[in-house]
Amino acid sequence: MVMHTSRTPRFNLGTLRGFEAAARHLSFTLAAQELNLTQGAVSRQVMQLENDLGTVLFERRIRRLLLTPAGQDFYVASKAALRLLDQAAAKVRGDSEETRITVSVLPTIGALWLMPKLHRFRKMHPKIDMRLVSSIEPFSPGPDAEIAIRVGLPPGQIQPSKTSPIEGPRIDLTMATKWDGLSFTELMPDTLVPVMSKKLAPVDRKLSLQDALVSFPHIHVSSRRHAWPDWLIAQGIEAPTRSDDVECGHFFMALDAMKDRQGIALVPALILADLEYLQDLEILPCRLQRSAGSYHAVFQRAHASNLGVIAFLAWLQEEAAMLQTRTDRVLAEALAGSG
Repeated sequence: MVMHTSRTPRFNLGTLRGFEAAARHLSFTLAAQELNLTQGAVSRQVMQLENDLGTVLFERRIRRLLLTPAGQDFYVASKAALRLLDQAAAKVRGDSEETRITVSVLPTIGALWLMPKLHRFRKMHPKIDMRLVSSIEPFSPGPDAEIAIRVGLPPGQIQPSKTSPIEGPRIDLTMATKWDGLSFTELMPDTLVPVMSKKLAPVDRKLSLQDALVSFPHIHVSSRRHAWPDWLIAQGIEAPTRSDDVECGHFFMALDAMKDRQGIALVPALILADLEYLQDLEILPCRLQRSAGSYHAVFQRAHASNLGVIAFLAWLQEEAAMLQTRTDRVLAEALAGSG
C-alpha cells in the first residue's frame, strides 16, 4: 500500500532511531527496550515516519513484524546514516575506538536475559559505549559487531543428522559459516524444558508430561524446527500429531503464546531463571536433556585487545556462570519428585 503525499519529508532523529531499532530487531518490543521507550512510543514513531514518507515500511502480522521492500531499502539507508552520525559524534567527543563495542545477540537471550542486565555492565564500565543488536544470522568478521552470542556447535563438531538421548536435540542455527579470524568461548549449555501456564493445569492433581502433550497444542519456534521432535525422541515419548499446533518466530514469542494459554512451549531452561512471571508457569515433569550445542560468545580476533571487548567478555562469563547456577536451582526445585 502506498500513501501519497506532496510534502518533502523532514526526519526527526529520534524517529529514525526508533525505526532503525525496530527494523533491526523486527520487533517494536525489543526496540522499545533498547531505546528505553514504551512499545507504543516506538510504534507511533514508525507510523509517523511512514506518514512522512508516504509508504508502509512494515508488514504487521500476528506475533511477527516484517519489512516491506521499501522498508528494507530505507533500513539500509537509515542504518548507514545513523552510523555516520554516531561516528561523527564520537570523533567530536574524542572517544577512543577501544571504548565502543557492538554485541550481536539472539533475540530471546537479548530480550529476556542480557538487556535487563546491561545496567550492571554500564555501571562498572561507564566509559564503554556498548550497543546491542539482535540477530540469528551466522556471525562473521566485519564492521557490524565485535562480539556475538550464538547457540550451536563450534568448529570441529558435526551436527547429528539423527538424535538420540546421548546426542540431544539438534540446533538448526549456525554460529558462523567461516571461522577465519574468529574465536569463541562457551558460556552455557542449551537445555530445553516444556512449560505451560498454570491456568491450563488442573487444580486437583499434578499433570503428567504425557497427559499435557495429548491435551494441549504444542508451540513451535520456526528457528528451531527440530526442537520438539528431537526432544520427544530423547525423552522416549511418541506424541500424537495435532492440527492445532502453534508456530512462533522466536522463543520469547513462544513464551507469550504459552502465557496466553495457547499450549505447551519448549524453551531454553536458562531463560526461566529470570522471568518475572515464573510463578505463573509450570515446568512439566521430564528428564533433563542437553541439546547438541551450547551458547557461546564469538568474537573477532582482530579486536581481542580492544579494552571494551576484554571487559565485556569477562563480565559476560561471570553473568553466564551466575545464570547457570540460578537455572540449576530453579530446575531442581521445579522437578523435585517428578522422577
